[in-house]
Amino acid sequence: MGAAAIFLLSLAALSLTLLFQNSFYSDNDDEIRSPQVLQAEYARWSSSLRDLTRIAAESTRPALPILTPPPSLDPAALGPWQRWQHLPPEGLARSVLSRRIPPQIELVSLTPRRLRVEDKDVSIDYAITLRTKEDILLAPVISAPVGKNLTSDHQRLLPKIVYAYDLPPGKIFDYAAAQNVLPAGTTLEGGWTLRRATRKSGRWVALEADLLPFTRIPALESIFVRESTTPAPALLRSRGELENSDAKRRAATQALDDRLESIRTDVKQYRAQLMASAPAAAKSKGMGAGSGVPTGAGVGMVGGAATGAGIGAMAGGGDGAAIGAGAGALAGMLIGAIVANSEQEKRVEQEKAARRAAVAAIEREVVEYQRKLMREFENELSQESTKQESTLARPTSRN
Repeated sequence: MGAAAIFLLSLAALSLTLLFQNSFYSDNDDEIRSPQVLQAEYARWSSSLRDLTRIAAESTRPALPILTPPPSLDPAALGPWQRWQHLPPEGLARSVLSRRIPPQIELVSLTPRRLRVEDKDVSIDYAITLRTKEDILLAPVISAPVGKNLTSDHQRLLPKIVYAYDLPPGKIFDYAAAQNVLPAGTTLEGGWTLRRATRKSGRWVALEADLLPFTRIPALESIFVRESTTPAPALLRSRGELENSDAKRRAATQALDDRLESIRTDVKQYRAQLMASAPAAAKSKGMGAGSGVPTGAGVGMVGGAATGAGIGAMAGGGDGAAIGAGAGALAGMLIGAIVANSEQEKRVEQEKAARRAAVAAIEREVVEYQRKLMREFENELSQESTKQESTLARPTSRN
């Protein structure tokens, strides 16, 4: 009795295992991303975007055929036995597609059309139906414009700015040139391939699957938008995403202007602070009142009068001596004034030279201070750029 019960329980367990062997699957990201796989994915994905850009330039349709045509049905490969034995559960395919479809697009349905078995792996072609929740635009990606009339600081720093959440530094979406290729509410149908799935420890896992044109793989997008092509590389983004990106671009540009203006103000204040300690500007006072020259002239006048009187006496004495003294005094005053003024001018020139040297030293210090502030700012930009590049180097659509 006990043995029979055990046998029946074992048989029931085996039957349940066989019945539900295709019901267990992993919804984790188990995909293999070797360099060879990523290269093949990039080739297919980038080619689809270039084709889409070409079609968009030539078409006037309200919605473009984003997906490849669905594969034809292969009934022989999808009979009841093949489905039970080799077809992974639908949940596996939906899990993979959830990593390839942005939130603005919903998966409506998917239907297996062809099944290929290769050793322990299987490959399945599906027909899928999607619906857009928002407008989806094809937006060219260009380098941020640098106007020739901008300052040299602007021209040097603008290419280093991170303008968008999902683009390399210096790159922006050309929002004005973006085309609405999938209006909100559009239903689109096409094909998609789960290239490689297998069983591991009793569960189905997806190892490789095709990307879709709107799949977000940061590392691949970063490579694609750096390509120099005509027309410019373009990515699919929702209207809301592009509006947010355009707002960030304006904010980043304004932040650059504000920071440069802040540096200019800081440098101006620093110069004024240093100039307050510089020697005062010396000016020549000439020979007028308050110049200090009359004192020297008076000394010259006394000596000149004595000398002039002696000359006058030798000329005949009397009035001649008086005239000589007066003339001598005048000449002495002029000579004394010239001598005194010359000495003052020397002092003024010395003071001016000292001020010029002090001002030149201040200007050198101000220039070095400005360079220091600019180096700090550029270092901040470099750190932000490095962080952005690290973010875009991810080989998956999620963190």
